[in-house]
Amino acid sequence: MSLEAVEYVKEAEERARQVEVNGEKKIQEINQSIKQRIQESNQNMQQELHDYEIKQQDMYRDRLAKEKQTVDQELSIEIKAMLKSVEDKQNSVVDHIVKEVSTHYGNS
Repeated sequence: MSLEAVEYVKEAEERARQVEVNGEKKIQEINQSIKQRIQESNQNMQQELHDYEIKQQDMYRDRLAKEKQTVDQELSIEIKAMLKSVEDKQNSVVDHIVKEVSTHYGNS
């Protein structure tokens, strides 16, 4: 019975060593899986961030284009009004000069 006990202990020790080896392998597999998931999450996050930045830039570009169009229209209206005012004042000055010349020199 002593020989059987020694064999049993040896087998138990072998099984314990196998469990330890298998446990280490499993831990390595789990660590590798976790690293892979983290890497995939980082890649997804980077892609989402990139997509968000592009979307924001497009929105900003659209808003800027609309504001530029509005400003251009307002400037065009103001420029037309200024040109009209200048033209009116020029006509007024010419009329005034003609009136003064007529007054000073009469209708000869």
